[in-house]
Parts: sequence; C-alpha cells; structure tokens
Amino acid sequence: MNSLMVILAFRNLARNRVRTTMVIAMIASSLTLLMYFQGFMDGIIEQMTKDTVRSETSDITIYGKKYRKEKDLNNRLTHKKYVLKKLSYLDSIEEHFERLEHDAMIASPYYSQGIKVIGLESEKEKDDFILSTRIKEGDYSFPNENAIWIGHALAEKLGTGIQRKLVLTVQDSKGEIIGEAFRVTAIIQTNNPKIDRASAFISLTKAQALFNVPDITQLSIKIHDQKRLREVRDTIQDEIGNHYEVFTWRQLFPSLQFMETATQSYIKISYVIMFIIMMIGFVGVIMMSIMERVREFGIMMAIGHKFKQVSLIVFWESLMMSFLGFLIGTTLGFGLLYIVNQTGVNLNIFGQGFEQFGIASIIYPPMKIAYCFTPLLAVIITSILSIIWPLRILYKLKPIQSIQFN
Repeated sequence: MNSLMVILAFRNLARNRVRTTMVIAMIASSLTLLMYFQGFMDGIIEQMTKDTVRSETSDITIYGKKYRKEKDLNNRLTHKKYVLKKLSYLDSIEEHFERLEHDAMIASPYYSQGIKVIGLESEKEKDDFILSTRIKEGDYSFPNENAIWIGHALAEKLGTGIQRKLVLTVQDSKGEIIGEAFRVTAIIQTNNPKIDRASAFISLTKAQALFNVPDITQLSIKIHDQKRLREVRDTIQDEIGNHYEVFTWRQLFPSLQFMETATQSYIKISYVIMFIIMMIGFVGVIMMSIMERVREFGIMMAIGHKFKQVSLIVFWESLMMSFLGFLIGTTLGFGLLYIVNQTGVNLNIFGQGFEQFGIASIIYPPMKIAYCFTPLLAVIITSILSIIWPLRILYKLKPIQSIQFN
C-alpha cells in the first residue's frame, strides 16, 4: 500500500511539471547559494587563521614565566636544553622552532618607527611557516649577519626597498642602547597586519648577539594531530613544569576563535531564515496541490482509504520535491565550490580594505562533506512541517463534503 502511495505522489508531481519544477528550482538555488556562502566564509576564516598562526606561533607555543604579561628579556625562556629534552619524549610533537622577539626602533633616511624584531632560523621554518611563500621582493635567505626582512607596508612607510640600508636601535638585556645597520634582502606580504606593518626579521644568531642573550623568548611547536591540540598542550605543561607558560594558538588569538564561532552562528541563522522563507512558499504550493484534489481525496476516503493513507501521498510529494531540490542544490553547490576552490575568489577590487583586517585578496573556499548535513536536516524538517496545516484543513472535511467540493 505504501508503494502505491509513492506511485500516486510521483504521478501527481509529473502531472504538474511546471509547479514541481519551480519548487525544486527554489530549493536547489537556495541551497547552492547557501553552500557557496558557507564555503566562502570558511575560506576567509581558514585563510586568516593560517596566515596568523603560520607566521607567528605554530600550533603550540612555550614562553618564559610572565613573558606574555611583561615582554621583558629578563622573562625570556631559559634552560632551553631542559625543555627540549622533555619534549623529545613526546610522540605527538612533529617539530619545534626557536625565536627571539623584542621591541626595537627601525629608521630609514625618511622615516622611523617602533617595531618588533624577530630572530628566527629561516631554513628550519621554511616548510612549516608561511614566510617562505610570501616573499614579495627579494629572497628567502639571510646571506649575511646584517640581512633583514621587513613587511611590505612597513617598507612603504620607510620609503625603502631591496638592498637599501636601515638602522635598528635596540636596548639589550643589560639596558645598553645599541644601533646597527642592516640591509634589506626581502620584503614580505603575509596578510597579517602585525607582520606586514610592524615587524622585521633577522637571523636568530644575529638577534641573540644584538640583544646580548644566549636564549630565546619563544619555542613554537608543530603537532601531528590538531584534534589533540588542548591535550598535547596540557601534557607539555605537565612535563616542563610551572616555570614556563604553554599556550595553544586558540588561546593566543582569541579573536580568531570568536570570528570562527560568530561565523558559524551567522551561517546557521542564515539557514534558518532561508528555510523559513522556503517553508512558507512550500506551504502555499502544498495547499494549492491539495485544493486541486479535494474531490479526488474525498472519493479515496469514501471507498475505504484512511486519512493516514491520503496524508502519505501528500507527504511523499513534499519529500520527493525537497529531496530532489536537495540533490540538485548540493550537486551544484559542490560544483561551484570546486571551481572557486581551484581558481579562488578574487577580492582585488576590495584589496586594500580587506587587507586592513588580515583578509587576503584571493580566497579559496574549502569543500567539506559537512556542508550537506544541515541542508539535509532542514529539508526533512521543512517537508514535514509544510504539510501540517494543509492536511489539517483537509482533515476537517468529511468525505461527502470533499466529493461535493468545487
């Protein structure tokens, strides 16, 4: 009997092809646009997270006690060998990177500004941090001790370029003021405002000599499994003790976490609003379909069919249209996402504006199977809710009234 109801539902949809096509097209187009919007927003968040985390900290970062609150060289990370020995016992760690960071003044003949000087091991960071892929001009190397990289926005302010000289003025660990000349060998564009506008990079050994310290201020760690991020952080903290502070990137950049949460909430609200609108339109279509066949349904109930069986016809019609719309919409949505995932969404027309917020000029939306789950659930709920009121009206009609309905 259920198969008969399905056949009747299908035949009615086929009989009203224009209306059926319009409903399916409405669902499919809505899903396609929502999936594209979700992918685009996820692409922005992933790009901002990658550009920030892979240029500053990696997955987990260890600092000396109190360094985060008071960035003084006296609070630097000491006894590095002890920490590295403890980390060597942990299989969850893939690689570690050492950095020395402190305040400085940078000056050209035209301009001077306070910045962060970051000493790093360029060859070791080459494959895991993004700096090697974000060289706008010059080369990713420190050919000599006095080579320096600067952000492109900082270079514009300083009015400088490749092979030009700049002067760094710093206060070392003993409180002495030291000035030294450096030559620009690379200009970087990371889409991270902190790096592009107010940071300079030199070799780690040169930074240690410049600030007169044998240690580092930051030990960054890359782990194998991102899902175990918090667990690995806690394990590291237990291993090395309370003389050091250990943070995940989510703790260091709460704004990224907030943006991710806010974006997901916004997307969910968009889905709810869209499907409420769809459901209102769907109710009208189902109501029209029922009103056209009141006499037909009345005859079916008069010859012995139960109201439940008549309801099944309407339910299957609603479900078929919704599911077809879902299949077409998700197929088109994934197709569109695949195209823009390969080519990118070019935002160059808004480049300068977005760059201020750390958003790249080209976004690559990801493709995630999870994009199907919310639409599928929404389609099922919409199919059920949209038939309740029309069926309630039909239920109030007695078979004889339905037969005489005109």
